[in-house]
Amino acid sequence: MAIETVLGAAWTRKHDDPREALIPSTPRIVYPKSLAELIEICRDENLGRLKAAGSHWALSEAAISEETFIETHDPRNQRQAMGRTLKDVVPHCLHPELVQRMAEPSFVQHHGSLVHVEAGKRVYQLYAELDQVDPLDLQPPDGVQSLGAFMLDHFGTTAFEGPWGMETAGNAGGQTIVGAFSTGTHGGDFDCGPIADSVVAIHLVADGGAHYWIESSDERYWPQVTDDDRLREVYGIDEFGGDENFHIVRAPDNALFDAAVVAAGRFGVIYSVVLRALPQYARYERRRLHMWQDFKHQILDRSSKLYRDAAILPGGYVPSTQVTSPQRFLQVAVSLTPHLNFQRNLAGVTKQWKLRLQDDPPGRAERVGDLVTDFDPGIQAPRFANAGNNFSYRFDPDDPLNAEDDPDPIALACSKGSFLAGIIEAAINEIEEFVNSNGAVVGAGIAAIAALGGGGLLLLIPALLAILIILRALLEAFDADDRFGEHMEGIKNSLLDPDEPDPAKRAAGLFAWQLIVYLGFQAQQSDRDYEAISYAVTDQKDYRNISCEVNVDSVEVFFNAVDQRLIAFVDALLAFEIMQEFQGRACVGYASLRFMGPTRAKIGMQRHPTTCSVEVACLKDVSGGQDMVDYAARLALNPNIGGILHWGQHNDATAADIERLFGDPTSPTNGDLGAWRQALADVTDSGSRDRFSSDFTRRTGLDL
Repeated sequence: MAIETVLGAAWTRKHDDPREALIPSTPRIVYPKSLAELIEICRDENLGRLKAAGSHWALSEAAISEETFIETHDPRNQRQAMGRTLKDVVPHCLHPELVQRMAEPSFVQHHGSLVHVEAGKRVYQLYAELDQVDPLDLQPPDGVQSLGAFMLDHFGTTAFEGPWGMETAGNAGGQTIVGAFSTGTHGGDFDCGPIADSVVAIHLVADGGAHYWIESSDERYWPQVTDDDRLREVYGIDEFGGDENFHIVRAPDNALFDAAVVAAGRFGVIYSVVLRALPQYARYERRRLHMWQDFKHQILDRSSKLYRDAAILPGGYVPSTQVTSPQRFLQVAVSLTPHLNFQRNLAGVTKQWKLRLQDDPPGRAERVGDLVTDFDPGIQAPRFANAGNNFSYRFDPDDPLNAEDDPDPIALACSKGSFLAGIIEAAINEIEEFVNSNGAVVGAGIAAIAALGGGGLLLLIPALLAILIILRALLEAFDADDRFGEHMEGIKNSLLDPDEPDPAKRAAGLFAWQLIVYLGFQAQQSDRDYEAISYAVTDQKDYRNISCEVNVDSVEVFFNAVDQRLIAFVDALLAFEIMQEFQGRACVGYASLRFMGPTRAKIGMQRHPTTCSVEVACLKDVSGGQDMVDYAARLALNPNIGGILHWGQHNDATAADIERLFGDPTSPTNGDLGAWRQALADVTDSGSRDRFSSDFTRRTGLDL
């Protein structure tokens, strides 16, 4: 059967400008459905340059091909995805000695389980499947036992029936699992590395059609994960090019594995991946609102309470089940818009702890829901009612075991405008009371914004009257169906007009803008305590906005968390925003700092014992947002700052930048980039097979 191919179709990414396709007409897009079809694609030199893509959530150019686009999961969900969970290797090709060890009572507690999935499976589908209890069917309809049934049948243990969870995850589950880990995507768990460090084996198809089973040598899976003879019985067959076309790579130094696990698509197309899963667990989250300037110095101290807080505080919230870990998660969301005479910035500090799973865990019904069908041919997997199809989990503040709004700025851009209308109304009420009382009544927001309470604003009362007229007109014209970004551009243009000749009115407009942003950020990052099943806490995406038209860019920069340059970088962003506001521009959003452990990946961004990423996302329709992202990217690449850009987001790095950041490119022993390039040479015949090379990989030095 011919591989499904579309010629001349448009290609775009999820967050590109919806009014025009990023690439209006592509030479071809292919939609493979199997390993055999992937091998055929990589063998066919008539297809020219190749590049694989998943769900199109990346904001970088890493997935852009010069000729043929390989889609493992059609982002429009109109064609069959490569989304199967595979049972041929796990359990049936696992090494016999490893299987014996897995039967020991302590194995699951210390090392969890293994799952083998195709590359096109989205993260939300993965966590939904992992969260199911295996029926342990010893004679399943397809004749292939699951790992749980296999272990019961051969060792009499039910330890592998599940449910299971991911060790860490990003804050949105719409990416494919391979797209996520191969670009270095991460969570905010500083007790472990990024998602890539949960990978145990990769099945890679390279240019020319040779395919490689690249397996980690890991003492947890001693003596090795799979048995070579059994593996060859599955993949060394004629359908896949025969035994000579299949290569098993397993080395004590993990040179090829550590290079290929984060490679931004340069090594080839990944067909499948084996991942480590943990016994399912819950998370307890605590968020508190602070001032950035008051605690930023604590970030540099790994022994501070930012990282080592107690889960249960005197008089505070007490989780419903046992806390099973020290604090493991930290996120700091810093408002880019200042207040208090440009001297202070609000910051929401979020911490998390692991909990023992509740009997009926909050978030399971809302984020996964009921089983709709055992097998959906479109996703090649069971379909659940709410997986990738519901609002973010919202706890009831009066009952934290039961939900709230998604604080992510991109999700806000997709949401209805009612939230913003309420914020504008609150700002109008505060300004109106202040003006009508001639400065006697000072609301909490005004008190926070003004340097001297309300006293410094008395001279602006006439100008504030004019601002009230503008705000009321904006509120009356408010359409809740309009997007957040559309509203914010109109408000900004009305309040931050650099051509306004009256200095008092300019000052009043700037004050009103800061008040609106202050009230909005305060509402979105307010104090909260809640607990839910792991994925309901980590995955904050609102999937109901499937038709939302947003025009977004995002840059994420990685630092050593205890390096003073991290603080200097954030402070520089805040100073840039002050300058913008005086020029009539603004970045609607915040800087999100997340913390994580180191990675084994040679070109992974997490290169320090504790790495901090600083992400700035912007609504490009609001003038000033793109300026902020571009400034952050330029500043990060300054050698004196030394930031590393995310492979999957806005990335302007050059080969010189990457060589400086990842070490000596000419020697595998002296630099990680050199080792990465040596591994690339090993699977590309010293670079002669270069069809997975692209403008992006050549510009960034991910080439030979």
